[in-house]
Amino acid sequence: MAVSRALHSSPMRPILVVIALCTVLHAQTFRSAVDHVAVPITIHSELKDSATDLRSDDFRVFDDGEPVAIVAFGNVRQPVHVLLLLDTSRSMTESASGITSAASAVVAQLAPNDSIRVGTFSNSLRLSPRFSADDSQVAARLALIPGANTTILYDALVEGCTTFTSEMERRSIIVVSDGTDTASSASARAVMRHAAEANVAIYAVGLSSRYMERGKVIVRPPDPILRQIAEDTGGGYLPADSGMDLSGLFKAMVDELHQQYILGFTPARADGRVHSLVVTTRRPNLKIRARKQYLAPVP
Repeated sequence: MAVSRALHSSPMRPILVVIALCTVLHAQTFRSAVDHVAVPITIHSELKDSATDLRSDDFRVFDDGEPVAIVAFGNVRQPVHVLLLLDTSRSMTESASGITSAASAVVAQLAPNDSIRVGTFSNSLRLSPRFSADDSQVAARLALIPGANTTILYDALVEGCTTFTSEMERRSIIVVSDGTDTASSASARAVMRHAAEANVAIYAVGLSSRYMERGKVIVRPPDPILRQIAEDTGGGYLPADSGMDLSGLFKAMVDELHQQYILGFTPARADGRVHSLVVTTRRPNLKIRARKQYLAPVP
């Protein structure tokens, strides 16, 4: 499926990010191993200090409904690599000011070793040349002009999952959209499957769309599918009003990416297929978020 008119493109086959514990747990150091699956987990605590002393036995992992052992655990701080996708279709015209400032808001939150790439989509996807760690002008060079009446949200997300390279271990897409898709060949289910295969977490900022109908302004809330995609891939979802300053929302998202824990497990079947994944916690005051699917390695 060729939906991109990228300035430069670099196709990549789906890659599984894998980890293994290479020293004692308190050192929180990991290295790659072909038989382990890495799962970033986000922790929300009802009690201020309850998330500071977590251990692997505070969690349980279910692979296709069957419990599996956790073989690695820690909160290693790693560079994050963000693909920011901005919906510029006609239904988003009233939110243009927020869309235009979105890229700069994300760049402002990145650490020196992080990187970002920016894309816009309506009836086609346009991408900035490459991921960059120090290009503060990446948004300024991308033409954020109003797009067409059609929207290929799902196609843009599917292609976005292929833009990361094998060296990028913590991968995320932040999409700013009303969630309406009118022209994709891919489905929402396909987006979630591709995100699992590429180990990508999708974060979504949902904006209401505004359009004229019979002389009246119609305001439509974001499509619930945005939240579903974010939750399935282990990302997060935040609704935003038109004209809202997005800086605070993006700061929360990027901070979360930097502070995630990572656990590793050995899958029950190394068959190269996508399987269901459930991560739970034994601690009553914690809420966790993790992806719900993963791609098993091939022996």
